[in-house]
Amino acid sequence: MDPLHRFGKQFIFIYLLIWFVGSLWMMALLGSGSVQGKLLGVDVNLYHEYVSFGFAGALGGALYGLRMFHEHYHDLTTQWVYWYLMRPILCFGSAIITIVLFESGILLLQVGDSMAARISVAFLTGYGYGKFMEKIRALTNTFFNGNANANGSSSGSGNNGGDQPKP
Repeated sequence: MDPLHRFGKQFIFIYLLIWFVGSLWMMALLGSGSVQGKLLGVDVNLYHEYVSFGFAGALGGALYGLRMFHEHYHDLTTQWVYWYLMRPILCFGSAIITIVLFESGILLLQVGDSMAARISVAFLTGYGYGKFMEKIRALTNTFFNGNANANGSSSGSGNNGGDQPKP
């Protein structure tokens, strides 16, 4: 019997469930303020909000993964195992970056400055990770393949996207 069908599906379900419940638990733990001091040389007090955003993104990614696992249980192949394993981790990081992009003013959205609003955006980033990556790709194209750079001159010609030096 194929190991994926014997143990793989149960492992993926338990893995996503641990990320889902663990993310909720870590957000509550960080929100309570009971985590203090340094962890691996990093001052937890300085970055606890960003870690909360990361876990909110992982929560969204795990929820989406659980939903897809339920909908496509019988269609699961080994190529999708990596997708399920990486989804919460990628969503963790992308949620933090989303909040940083909003705080920097690069991404514009009318969201309140409250912690609940930022956690909601982080969760939605995790849940809609594919759409987030499309938005980041479009934003990157706008920044680096645009028609004008900082001084208003042309950034390149043709399809080279400004990657080739001008003569």
